[in-house]
Amino acid sequence: MQDRVARNEAAFRSTLDARLSDVYAFFRRLRVDHATAQDLVQDTFLTAWQDLPDLRDDRRLRGWLYRIAYRRYLRHRARTASAATVEIPAALAAETRDEPGSDEHLARQAVNLALCQLPEAYLHPLVLLYWEGLSYPEAARALSLPLGTFAWRVHKGMRLLKQAFADGGMGYETALQPPQEP
Repeated sequence: MQDRVARNEAAFRSTLDARLSDVYAFFRRLRVDHATAQDLVQDTFLTAWQDLPDLRDDRRLRGWLYRIAYRRYLRHRARTASAATVEIPAALAAETRDEPGSDEHLARQAVNLALCQLPEAYLHPLVLLYWEGLSYPEAARALSLPLGTFAWRVHKGMRLLKQAFADGGMGYETALQPPQEP
């Protein structure tokens, strides 16, 4: 037991620095404003640290962390009694890392704008899968969904995005690429 807790603590410390900005970006992609996202990140990592002895396998730390983050998001949303939103221009600026005006920048802006229009049931799986880089099983667990339901929501979300791009005259294949690390 002590060895497992020590391994979990070491994995948590190494993950902490790498994942702080990722979890913050996750909340922003879920349409949470800047200040609230910062509070939710702190709450997520505090809860994760307190619950660390319960983690059975340190290889599942990343997915476990996103599950905690998603639950914090749901709790926040329930408290505010309305879906959290951010101004679309601010969200788009925060999400793009490319040179303004470049093809990549414009494509990511279009994807982010389309994502802002998706119902949350389809947005959340796509964000975890494509932007946060979780595997299908990790993301399904983070959202407390059966794997089949999760996969269907990904499929439906992709269909909705494809339709949005077709309606807007934008090339789906070129626009729907996950953001690259800098």
